[in-house]
Amino acid sequence: MSTIIFESNPNKPNRLDSTEYPDKLNNQKYHLDYARWAVSSSANSAQHNRWQDRTRTNKLFYKGDQWEFDEDKEAFLMDITGNTSSRIKMVYNIIRPLVEQFRGNASMLKINATAKSISKMAVNRREMALSEKIFNTQLANEFPGLGMIMRKNDESIGENEEETTQIFENLYVDLYTAQINSLLRYVKDMNELEQMQMKTALNMALTGLSVVEPYEAGGHQRFRVVESEDFFYDTDARRNDLQDGQFMGYKHPMNVSSIVERYQPSPADAVKMENYVSSTGSIDTYTDSYTGRTNKDSRLPVYKVFWRDFIKDEYGYVEDEYGYPYLTRINYTYPGEESPRYTDDDLIDPPDSPKNRKLFKKGKKKRNMFLEYVAHCIFVPGEFLGRNQENDDALKDGYDVILDYGMDEYQEVEMLDISNAKYPTKAQTWGYVDGEIFSPLDDVINPQRFINRVLSVTEQLINNSGGQGIIVDEDAIDSSTSAEDLYSDIKEGKVVTLNTKGRGVPNAFGKYDNTPSSGVYGMFEIIPAIKAMVQGMTGVNDPLQGQSTGPDQLVGVTELLIQRGSLMQEPFYSAQANLFVQTYQYTATVAKRRYIDNERELAIIAGDEGVEILTLAKDLRNEDFRVFVSRENDDAVLKSQANQMLELFLQRQLIDDKVYANLFNRSTPDDVTKALRSQAGLRAEAARQQAREQSQLAAASEEKEDQMRDEQRLDGLAVQQQQTEMQRENNASNEAKEMLKAQAQIAKNEQKSMTT
Repeated sequence: MSTIIFESNPNKPNRLDSTEYPDKLNNQKYHLDYARWAVSSSANSAQHNRWQDRTRTNKLFYKGDQWEFDEDKEAFLMDITGNTSSRIKMVYNIIRPLVEQFRGNASMLKINATAKSISKMAVNRREMALSEKIFNTQLANEFPGLGMIMRKNDESIGENEEETTQIFENLYVDLYTAQINSLLRYVKDMNELEQMQMKTALNMALTGLSVVEPYEAGGHQRFRVVESEDFFYDTDARRNDLQDGQFMGYKHPMNVSSIVERYQPSPADAVKMENYVSSTGSIDTYTDSYTGRTNKDSRLPVYKVFWRDFIKDEYGYVEDEYGYPYLTRINYTYPGEESPRYTDDDLIDPPDSPKNRKLFKKGKKKRNMFLEYVAHCIFVPGEFLGRNQENDDALKDGYDVILDYGMDEYQEVEMLDISNAKYPTKAQTWGYVDGEIFSPLDDVINPQRFINRVLSVTEQLINNSGGQGIIVDEDAIDSSTSAEDLYSDIKEGKVVTLNTKGRGVPNAFGKYDNTPSSGVYGMFEIIPAIKAMVQGMTGVNDPLQGQSTGPDQLVGVTELLIQRGSLMQEPFYSAQANLFVQTYQYTATVAKRRYIDNERELAIIAGDEGVEILTLAKDLRNEDFRVFVSRENDDAVLKSQANQMLELFLQRQLIDDKVYANLFNRSTPDDVTKALRSQAGLRAEAARQQAREQSQLAAASEEKEDQMRDEQRLDGLAVQQQQTEMQRENNASNEAKEMLKAQAQIAKNEQKSMTT
C-alpha cells in the first residue's frame, strides 16, 4: 500500500500575468496550475480536514465499526498491563435507525418542478400574438370579402377587436414554457431523479453534504451523485450551496477505458494511464491523503476542478428584436456560429443612468469590460502516473494528464445578469458555519460511544457473575456424616444434623449470591436516557418512527412530538429540495441549449411530430426560465386526491368524460387544476361561439321572416293588381257592349228614319 500526496503549497497563478500565461483562455499550463492550487488549497484547509475526519467517523459508526477510537480501546478493552481484557466490543447501533429515517422519508418526498419564463420575451411574445390577431381583425373588417376567407381559416378572428381579445384570453398558451416543462419531465424520468433522492439523503445524513454532477452522455443530459468525501470546496464560501466560492470540484475514480472513451486523450497520454494500471496488481491499493480513503490502483483519480475566472472584452448596448436596449459583447463570434451576432454597426447610445455615465465616456458607445465566467480543468495528477514502481517517492516530471480545460462549454447564466455564472456541480449542505460542513450525526457519535461503553462494562459484569447457594462450615459436620451425604440431604430437603458444639446453626450455615445485582440491571436504564438525549438533538423521536412512548400517552402528546420532530428535521428535507432546485434549474438553463443544438435527440424526445420540443426557436437559447419546486405527498396520496377532485368536477360538469378518463388514476392535483383551467377556457370560448351562432341563427330567422312578409306583401299586391286588371277588362268589355248596343240602336234608328 502506498500513499499519494499532493504538492503541499503551490502558488496561486496570477490571472492577469500575460507574460507567464499568454492567451489565458487556451493556455494549458495556466489551467493545470490553477486546478492543482485549488485542490491543494482545499486539502490543506483546517475546516475541510475536520469535516473529512467527522465524515470518516460517521460512516464507520453507521456501518457498525464503532470501536475505532484509541481511548475506547485502551480504557475498556485492555487492562493496566496493556493486555486484552475479558471485555468484548458491544455495539447497540442507534445511528443506523436515524439515518434510515432520513432515507425513508426522502424516498417518499415528491419534488415537482415547474419552469416559468422570467424573460421579457415571454411578455413580448404574448403581446405580439395579440397584436397580430387584432391586425387581422381590422383587415378582415376593412375588406369584407377577404374577411370571410380569413375567419373561415382562423376562428380566433372575431367580429371586432373586443371579441378577438376575449378569444385570445381564453385560448392563448405560451408554447415555449410548456416545452421547457416537457423537457424537465423528460430529463427527470430519464435520470430517475426520484431514485437518486435516497442516495443524496444518505450522503447528507452521514456527511452533511450532497453533491450532484451533470454531464453529457450520448447527446443527453445526465446526472450522477458524487461521493461527498470526493468533493472539495472553497472554505471562504458563505452560501449553503457553496456557489459563491472561488472554486469547487471533486475526484472521480474511473477506469482507463472510461477515461479514454469520454475524453479522447492523446495516444501518449493514453499510454501513460494504461502503463500505470498494467504495472500494478489487481489488489494493490493506495491511500489518498486528500480524502483518507483507500482506493484500488485499477482506477485512476480524475480531478475535475471549476473556478471563477474573468476575461476582458468589448461591450456595448444594442437593441434586441423587440426594441429593448441591453448590454452585450460586440464583435464576438459565439461557438457554433459563423459570424458575430453584433458588430459596431449595431451599437446604440447607452441608456442614461448613473452607472452608464461612469462606464461610458460621453460619445462612446462601447468599452472594454471584465466578464466573469466558469473555467475548468480535468486532469489525472502526475503523482499517480509518474510514480516509480521501485521507489514510490520518486516522481517523474510532466506526468500530469490534462483531459479537458478552458471555459466551461455551456455557462449557466441569466441573460439579464451575464456575470452571475454558476458552477455546473450542484452542492447543498445541511449545516455550514464559517467554512465548515456539519451533519446531523456529528452530535450523536459521543452518545453512541457512551452506550457502547456501558454495554461493554455491563457485559463484563454479567460474564463475571455466577450463581447462588449455601455455605456450610466443615468443622460443624458430624464425623459420622460425609460431606456428600450432607449436600444430598440439603438438596433433597431432608433433616440435617450438625455438630455445632452449642454454637448454634446460623454459625454453621450461610448463603452466597453471585448473580448480577440490581446495579447491573440498573445500567440498562442508562440506555433509554441516552436515546432520549439523541432524539432531542436530532428530532427523530419514537412517534416519528411509528413507536409509542407508553400505553398512557395521549393522542395530543403524540401529535405534538411528531410536529416538533418534523420541525427539527425540516432543514434536512429543505436542503434536499434546494439541491434538486439547482438540478432542474441547470436543465432549464443549460440542458435546454444542449438539446437545441442536438436536433436528433430533440426528435427522439418530442416524437415524430415534434409537437413539444422541436418547435423551440433559436432565441429560446437566450431566454431565462426560473424553476419552482414544490414538495408533495406520496404518489398514491396524490393520485387519490386527484381522483376525488375529478369525481367532484365531473359531477358538477366542470370537466367532460374525455378529460376524466385521461387523468383518472394517473395524475396529481396540479394536473387536474391545469385541466380544469384549460376546460374553463375552452368552455368560455365554446359559450362565446354558441352565443355567436345563436345570434346568427336569430338574425337569419328574423331575416327569413322579413323575407316571407315581403313575399306575402308582394303576393297581395299581385292579386290586387290582377283583380284591378280583371275589373278593368270587365269595364272595357261592358263599355264595348254598351257601345255596340248604342251603335246598333243608332243603326236601327237610322234605318227606321229612312223607311219613313
